[in-house]
Amino acid sequence: MDEPVTIAVIDDQDVVLSGVRTWVAEDPDRRVEIVHTAADLDGVREGPAARADVLVVDLRIAGELVFDRIAELAAAGRRIVVFSQHAEPEIVHRAEQAGALAYISKETGEGRRHLIEAVLTVAGGETYTTPSQAGAMLAATGERRPRFSEQELRTMRLWLGGLTRAGVARQLGISEHTVKQYLGRAREKYARAGREAPTRVDLYREARRDGIIGD
Repeated sequence: MDEPVTIAVIDDQDVVLSGVRTWVAEDPDRRVEIVHTAADLDGVREGPAARADVLVVDLRIAGELVFDRIAELAAAGRRIVVFSQHAEPEIVHRAEQAGALAYISKETGEGRRHLIEAVLTVAGGETYTTPSQAGAMLAATGERRPRFSEQELRTMRLWLGGLTRAGVARQLGISEHTVKQYLGRAREKYARAGREAPTRVDLYREARRDGIIGD
């Protein structure tokens, strides 16, 4: 039998933590194991949480939306499932652009139906699309927002955050040529969406507009 996928669950509502524990326990194949729970993100860089395959994170912690923290963790290579009461398309989109590989709404009962499969898919480095995400994508169609791969997002965040291409390459463990390719693809996707971004300043403006990087 394969080892279970390990998760750290970050949520300040006991009822949510209880629900996640129940869904994990009800999985007949025991494919997921909870190794850490907490009400905030302060401890995710150490102990069992640092080694967890996937982070399941509430989008609002201590009353604040944590897009920036999600972006930091995603840029560091953490795989993230957002589990949130928010279902507004613009919020879902910002979480995706911050680096979440799946977005599950608490309000629609998606957790029971999708959390385990989302965790398993995200653990493999792939995105998992829930009905909330599908609805957000349809709503955003008229806004012409491109979709980026996880590596494209990481590259843009690091480069637009001030690193050189060589610095980004070292941080991600890839070649400088690959960094250039990722940035080129990002610009091409924006161009196809009618949002030209030929310079670093232009790309920064569009990425900030889409919530890929913070203000």
